[in-house]
Amino acid sequence: MIESTKPKKKQVVIVGAGYFGLKRLKACLELKKHITVVGVVEKNADLAQQIKEKHQVPVFSSLDEVPSNQMELAIISTPNNTHSELAIKALSLGAHVLCEKPLATSSAEATKIAKAAVKYKRLVKTGSNHRFFASVQKALQLYQKGEIGELLSFRGSIGTTGNQTAHSWFWDRKVSGGGTFIDNGCHLLDIARMFMGDFTSAFGHTDKLFWTESKVEDIGTGIFLTKNKRQALITSSWFQWHGYLYFELWGDKGYIIIDNRDGDYLILGKKDQPLTTTLDFTNYPKNSYHQEILYFIECINQKKQPSPNAEDGAKVIKMIESVYASTSSKSWVKL
Repeated sequence: MIESTKPKKKQVVIVGAGYFGLKRLKACLELKKHITVVGVVEKNADLAQQIKEKHQVPVFSSLDEVPSNQMELAIISTPNNTHSELAIKALSLGAHVLCEKPLATSSAEATKIAKAAVKYKRLVKTGSNHRFFASVQKALQLYQKGEIGELLSFRGSIGTTGNQTAHSWFWDRKVSGGGTFIDNGCHLLDIARMFMGDFTSAFGHTDKLFWTESKVEDIGTGIFLTKNKRQALITSSWFQWHGYLYFELWGDKGYIIIDNRDGDYLILGKKDQPLTTTLDFTNYPKNSYHQEILYFIECINQKKQPSPNAEDGAKVIKMIESVYASTSSKSWVKL
């Protein structure tokens, strides 16, 4: 009898049952052909009881309680300042790790995770579900096909109203690592790196303009340069009242615009052609969390580094830190 070569379902543990943890749990439960949710790690007794009753999955108070042979993949969805400790713990227990963005509250802590991944011979993926938006995936395909030629500049903005983060741990720098630029901004910084690669220097400014009671910034802007002087201009805020993500890719043969501030659209234009092509992704399934998890499982099965991995996550945080440093020094900062 010939045995099937089809990969068996991955045993997954969700660490944290807050807002994003529940999103991750929902996605995993809906991927039951690929995943077995063996449990949720949650210290809060009320949340733990709710998870047990609603989803009928085991709940543990710590990673140490999870049977070591039942945790192939740990998804870390806890406050930022716990990411490093929990990710390294999961790696030491033999699990691969998908950790929500930002990977840590500092590049130094993120580098510790990267080193632990090497030590324990496991894979780490930094959470980056925005890469898996249908419009962003299409933009990457068009760019890789050469539709806009050599990329010269990237410009974008990302943000929310700030209502969801107001008066929460997001306002506590010791827990969050910063404000909107490390909260929302890291998504756009990651996308910029996906298209442009590494950056070598930065200049930026952050401030509090609306959520003035906060201890962290509610707006931040950074200018980033590659080694060949290509530019990325990125703004993030907690008072982007309507809409969320917008960015432009400008190449020597054309341009791509992604706009999901009111729907989800991709616009493709050519340098020497007056007409543009608009693709509407508004009604496509909102399954970026599902696609990201499936992608990471594929990486695990093929034993290949995911993108962004832990080193990529650390580089994004370094970009964020450079803007914070530039705000203080009012000068360019090397990366």
